[in-house]
Amino acid sequence: MWGIFLESVVIFKNFMGWHENHFLAGIYIFALLYLWLTEKDKTKRAVFVYTPTLILLLFFCPLFRKVFVRIMEDSETYYRLLWLLQMSIVSAYALIRLMGKHRRIGLAVACLAIAACGDYVYDSGHISRAENAYHLPQEAVDIVDMIKPEEGRITVLVPADLIYYVRQYSTDIELPYGREMLIARWDYYHAMYEAMEKAEVIDTPTFVELTRSYPCAYVVLKEDREIAEPLTEYGFSVYGQVGEFVIYKDMTLEQR
Repeated sequence: MWGIFLESVVIFKNFMGWHENHFLAGIYIFALLYLWLTEKDKTKRAVFVYTPTLILLLFFCPLFRKVFVRIMEDSETYYRLLWLLQMSIVSAYALIRLMGKHRRIGLAVACLAIAACGDYVYDSGHISRAENAYHLPQEAVDIVDMIKPEEGRITVLVPADLIYYVRQYSTDIELPYGREMLIARWDYYHAMYEAMEKAEVIDTPTFVELTRSYPCAYVVLKEDREIAEPLTEYGFSVYGQVGEFVIYKDMTLEQR
C-alpha cells in the first residue's frame, strides 16, 4: 500500500510540474486552504472546497487506486483524475476573493503569483513562433498548396515530421497512416510506415509497391533520406522541393 501511495505522489508531482516549477502547486494549495477558511457560501464550498479536497483524498488513497485500475483495466490514465481538480478555476476564484477583501495585499499576492509561475514560452522545445496565420510550419503549408487537387481527394505519403500538420491544413489530402503510428506505447504495425520510417535505407521496389497499393499520388521525402534506388527509375518524377522536403509525383497513376 505504501508503494502505491508513493507512486501516486510521483504522478501528482509530474502533473503539477513540480520538478520545473513549484509555484503552481503552491498557489493551488494556498487557494484551497484560503477557501477552507474564508468561504461561507455552502454551494461554493461544495464546488471549490469539498469536491477538490475529496478528489485529492481519493487520488492518494491506495485502495481507491487499486479499485480504479481494476475497473478501468488501465493504470496509465489514473492521472486524469487530477483534471477534476480544476486548478485554474479554484486558484482564480480564491485570488479574486483575496483581492476583494484585501485590495492592495491581494493584488500584490496575485501579481507575484503570476510572475513566479510565468515562463518565457519560446524557451520550450515544444513551442515555436507562428510562421503563418494557421500556426502550422510554413513548409507543410507550401507542400499542400503545391500538390492539393482542385477537386476531390488524393492520398499522399509524407515523413513523420509532417503527419500532424498536413491534415490540419487541408482535408483534401489523405494519408496512409496517421498519428497513431507516432505513439510508441500504442505499438501499432503498418507496413507502409515500416518501409518509410523504420528502414535505415528504403528498399525501393517494396516501397513503390506499397505506395501504389493505396495509391499515393505523391511521395514526400527528406532530401537526405537514404533510398536504395531513385524513385525516378520507378515511374516517379521530381515535382518540386520545399526546404528539405523533395516531392515526387507518381506518373504511372495518370496512365491508369
